[in-house]
Amino acid sequence: MSGESASSLIHYQVALTVILVLVGINLIANLRMLGRFAPRGEGPAILRPVSVLVPARNEARNIRRCLESLLAQDYPLLEVLVLDDGSSDDTADIVAEMARRDPRLRLVRGQPLPQGWIGKNFACHQLARLARGDWLLFTDADTDHRPHTLPWVIEAAQQNQADLTSLIPCTVTHTLGEELILPIIPFGLLGCFPLALGTRLRIPFLTMALGPFLLFRREAYHRIGGHRAVRSEIAEDVALARKVRRAGGRVALLDGSEQVDVHFYRGFRESWHGLAKSAFAALEYRLLPSMLMMGFYGFLFLWPVALLLLGFCQGRMGEPALRLALFQVFLNSGLWYAVAVRFRLQRRTAFIYPLTILLTILIMLDSIRRAVFSGIGWKERVYHLRGGSLRH
Repeated sequence: MSGESASSLIHYQVALTVILVLVGINLIANLRMLGRFAPRGEGPAILRPVSVLVPARNEARNIRRCLESLLAQDYPLLEVLVLDDGSSDDTADIVAEMARRDPRLRLVRGQPLPQGWIGKNFACHQLARLARGDWLLFTDADTDHRPHTLPWVIEAAQQNQADLTSLIPCTVTHTLGEELILPIIPFGLLGCFPLALGTRLRIPFLTMALGPFLLFRREAYHRIGGHRAVRSEIAEDVALARKVRRAGGRVALLDGSEQVDVHFYRGFRESWHGLAKSAFAALEYRLLPSMLMMGFYGFLFLWPVALLLLGFCQGRMGEPALRLALFQVFLNSGLWYAVAVRFRLQRRTAFIYPLTILLTILIMLDSIRRAVFSGIGWKERVYHLRGGSLRH
């Protein structure tokens, strides 16, 4: 390597190291923000009725565990509504059998999906119209809630005067394929997204929420138009949070890893399809931000590993640029390890993160391809991108 090339590489490596340090600072700021929103543990100041709303389509594998955890909540003013969205498995039968034993649980049969709606959004819209509670909790059928979750999160919502409170759950993985893909959800959110800055400056585009747990004040939900306002959004959780922010409302995102477990997807294939469904949508179908995100991930997390492997193969590990690459890899591993510990992920995530990043980039490319060309398939339905939104 010529002297000029070596000097340029060192300058690049120094700049990259500075950026990685900033990523670490951002991660610390985001984790501190989650801590600021956490409740004091005194319980809700005022008990008001809560409607837990669960859309379900072919969820026989998960629904019983989810409902048992919801009905075991240490909260007296509770109703649980489950909408069966045309399931072809035993979902409705399981819910009906449980509802016969507990009057707090009600099974709702979903109406046919109208044009222009995403299936889950229409299911949530129907549930919200039937709900009687002052609080509306939208949660997924693949979640598992601790008994203290509701009083804990209601206290947090009251304490923060939040119109929407969302939790980052513990992502449960069962296979290596899931371990390779799913950790990008908490890490991408906390490590690479300036949530704390967005919260402080009230910037809608920097506002996030996660669909497995969305707790609304009833009046705030209806003020923004509810799910009707995001009927064609496949990443409806993010869209709802940004609408709350644009309307001048408060959004609180909390660490819910000790309150809620979520079994997002099973196996490599389902995990890939699940993230490809919403990756492009989370960036509002904007091609430039999506390309920048992929470049950002590649240069920050893959370049140091590639440079290190190249230097090792060529026997040049003593060069300053390669020593910086080694430091960058250790720093990256430390950042991933911190997220893994905080959100109860497998510790080996800190060592296999380059594969996670590579798969994330490929999934984003696949998400763009599906949205633009072939359509996004999910739960036996296909949606096509038209005019900046999806159509059934």
